[in-house]
Amino acid sequence: MGNTGGKKRENQLAENGLTHRQDETTQLEEKKTKAGFIPGHHECENCPRGEADLHKHSTDCKKNPGHVNFIPVNDFNFGHLPPRYRDVIMLKAVKALSALTVLINVKYTSLERPKSVPCFSGQYPFYNTRGSGVLRTGTGRVWSVVKFTESDNKGTCPCGKCQHTDTPSKVWGEVSVLTAIHVVFDDSEARQTRCVVGFDDNKCPGVSLDGWRVEWTDVEGDRCVITCVSCNLELVDKLDKMCWHFHNLCGKVSDKYWRFVYVDKLTIIVAHPHGCSKQVSVGQWIDKHKREGWYKYKYTYTTCTCPGSSGAYVYIPGYVRQSSHPHSGSDSDGNYSGEGGLVV
Repeated sequence: MGNTGGKKRENQLAENGLTHRQDETTQLEEKKTKAGFIPGHHECENCPRGEADLHKHSTDCKKNPGHVNFIPVNDFNFGHLPPRYRDVIMLKAVKALSALTVLINVKYTSLERPKSVPCFSGQYPFYNTRGSGVLRTGTGRVWSVVKFTESDNKGTCPCGKCQHTDTPSKVWGEVSVLTAIHVVFDDSEARQTRCVVGFDDNKCPGVSLDGWRVEWTDVEGDRCVITCVSCNLELVDKLDKMCWHFHNLCGKVSDKYWRFVYVDKLTIIVAHPHGCSKQVSVGQWIDKHKREGWYKYKYTYTTCTCPGSSGAYVYIPGYVRQSSHPHSGSDSDGNYSGEGGLVV
């Protein structure tokens, strides 16, 4: 009788395991049907030991050993672009995008993170570390800037510096940063976030912006806009001008290269792989995938990324003005973006 019972339990476990695997397969096929592909894994860099982990992760990287396809931003030149794109306007556009690219350091994981969402297979990123202060890094792009003066009646600057002084600045700015929502999920995480501008090499550590709130979210599309605050008016003005400069350059690039978007499929990403200094990678988009009932797309591409690249702006030169695709993750078929639309 004991052996018979054991056999029944073994058979039942086997059946349960088969059912579980079949359920997982069905769920993945449903995701593939709705999104056009099976989603993979995020590319944040997780650092349980803090910043001490970053150098080790970069050195031990298994995805891109040696990082030969990443170009330090200060070294990027005409020769790194395909022949058709070797002109001053295109180079200026990449340099402007670089100036708007920020390293994102997040030191808290929200208790509100869901267990699963359709844009990721398996468990949602960092669900198991909810409530912890483990550092993770990602990348973002300054999207817009608003400057406030006393006449705007917005009060004083809420940045960390002003919160610890008796004379907080009455003139300050909000800097909005586009990134992936799995990098910064909600306001509780935003308040424990620093966006570092200008970390171009190890001699230039950059300047930090204090995270304040998550302005806009799209969980299934894996996009969000985090708002940072600063009383560094020189930096605020510089970023504002650079946003408009990049916008205008995108228009000029579009006028010249829109015919080749589906021919060359050029795709450029500026990111902070492994939380290290800014790098440029150049590749091609492979395909675009439309979610059922939506008019926004995800792209897959060959452009190199590493952990730490999550949220980096995916630049496809030639589109009308700008698109809004952040890098989302990687799977066996390559790298892929979050959903995005066109910004005219």
